[in-house]
Amino acid sequence: MLLDHFFRTKRPSGLSEALRCELASVADYERRMLETVDRPVVDYCRGGAASEQTVAHNRTAFDRLRIRPRCLQRIGGSRSLTVTSLGISYRLPIGIAPMALQRLAHPEGEKATASAARTFGVPFVLSVLSSVSIEELAEAVPRAPKWFQLYIFKDRELTECLVRRAEKARFRALVVCVDTPIPGLSRAERRSPLVLPPKVTCANFVPGGGDAAGKKSCSASVLDYVRSQLDPGLGWDAVRWLMSITTLPVVVKGILNRNDALIAADIGVHGLIVSNSGGRQLDCAPAAIEVLPEIVHAVGSRMEVMLDSGVSQGTDVFKALALGARMVFVGRAAMYGLAVNGQRGVEEVLDIIKTELESTMLNAGCGTLADLAPEHVCHETEVLYHPALERLRSSWRMESIRSDRYRSRVRRRHEEAVDIEAEVRDACEESEARADGTTERVTFQQRSVDDAIAAVQSCPESQGPHPSAPTLTNLPPPPPPPPYRNVPLQLNVPRGIYRTNTNNLSRCNETAATGCPLEGNSRTARTGVSRKDGAARRLRAQSLQNLCSPESANCNR
Repeated sequence: MLLDHFFRTKRPSGLSEALRCELASVADYERRMLETVDRPVVDYCRGGAASEQTVAHNRTAFDRLRIRPRCLQRIGGSRSLTVTSLGISYRLPIGIAPMALQRLAHPEGEKATASAARTFGVPFVLSVLSSVSIEELAEAVPRAPKWFQLYIFKDRELTECLVRRAEKARFRALVVCVDTPIPGLSRAERRSPLVLPPKVTCANFVPGGGDAAGKKSCSASVLDYVRSQLDPGLGWDAVRWLMSITTLPVVVKGILNRNDALIAADIGVHGLIVSNSGGRQLDCAPAAIEVLPEIVHAVGSRMEVMLDSGVSQGTDVFKALALGARMVFVGRAAMYGLAVNGQRGVEEVLDIIKTELESTMLNAGCGTLADLAPEHVCHETEVLYHPALERLRSSWRMESIRSDRYRSRVRRRHEEAVDIEAEVRDACEESEARADGTTERVTFQQRSVDDAIAAVQSCPESQGPHPSAPTLTNLPPPPPPPPYRNVPLQLNVPRGIYRTNTNNLSRCNETAATGCPLEGNSRTARTGVSRKDGAARRLRAQSLQNLCSPESANCNR
């Protein structure tokens, strides 16, 4: 550390030089590259798959995360960014992701990028489609911490030869991409096709690039060659095969699903990189930072979890580390620095990200990487705390705060069907309650009606036939009176039972010559008849009315 500090003080700081050149951020380097580099190269460096929604979503996903600092944490002099990954210590938790054909951006290509990585003590991942061969890079930058990225091609002999060359060149890890069954569809490249200059080619596949690779040749088009060698039929047994032929640690790159992470942990890989390849493979894919917490929770205790895709600021590195990533890789940011100023530009970009990370950690109350925790990062929707929102978070639907405008047509139809079903069920229950209620007669009304019917049958004048009334003998016999039940008066039943004055039902005018006891009380008796007894009761009540009509001579007025 003292030697590094000595050499850093002998040369001007990269960040101060960037400020003088008005290059104070990665976005400034991107704008400068747009001004100085040809359009096809710009599209190659910045482009993504199809409509490039994944590229844009990688950026917005980081912007939606908020940093929640802690105060008075007694940081003092215990400040360090050192991290250990795959058994090797690095000075920064940052790495340079694999990028193909870097000589399109600068003549030095991968050599300049690896030299900048050596300066900062961070790992550099060489792409299998690099414009500098494995042996050439190892000879130019022997002490740089190098990893090798490759695909498992259809030709397994070619894949094994690349692994042997990487082991011989003392690469420290193998990074196998598992998210590329076929190349991604690039609309930008279709609009302005990329033509490789004569000196830019896939150096690992040209004759003379190596003993075994000399027998293979790369076609004129990089995409055509990749399409001819990529195998969509690969399975996890291919990763087991790769682990069986090498002693280097194997890191799986391109994981965006928890189940895939669990399979990778079960077969024994040493680490994985949560990545969507910077949005170059699949459009509309989730951002890597969004699925990182889920994967860390699933396999974080069993292997090292790293991240790339969308990282361009020191705050992005802080958020990924707080959510559980061991290391964070940058791709396009390093490519912008390389296109603007070669090795020096890559160093300036790394210096900017390092300075931003240090400032963010100190202001957030973290002195070392061990102090970072998920509590330091939250989504923007969680910043405004309210007890009602806390209750709503327990239900993922949150139906109480959604209006019909935001509900889908299918959900509205489903809710309408549920409401109709509930109304029908309530109506059925109400009708059943009414039917049960009508059978439960009030005690004193039932007894009064039974007494009135018995009095009519005992009246001698009513035994004879009446000219305008049906014969009572033709009527069915009345049912026996029910046993006395102490049933309370039901006032909530709207139909079938009426509260009436039945005080005079049993009275009879004894002084009259012909005393019919039911004048003026037939209606009262009718109201006590149950609907359930049917036509017999209604016919009997009609007979009583006819007997007590004005035309009847037997009725006592």
